Amino acid sequence: MKLKELIEQHTLKVVLCGHCECGERKYDLITDHNLAYPPVHESSIQKVKPDLLEVEG
Repeated sequence: MKLKELIEQHTLKVVLCGHCECGERKYDLITDHNLAYPPVHESSIQKVKPDLLEVEG
């Protein structure tokens, strides 16, 4: 499964987990099967499903 498909179809929420060496925020992906995936850059989430970032709290 590609990252785009994972974010679009299976990610329920994201959890901020820190910052990358490049300075960008990174998020863990929480999926519909209650699995967590390694950190993903904010820009990747923003391109595919930006509404996930709006719910962050």
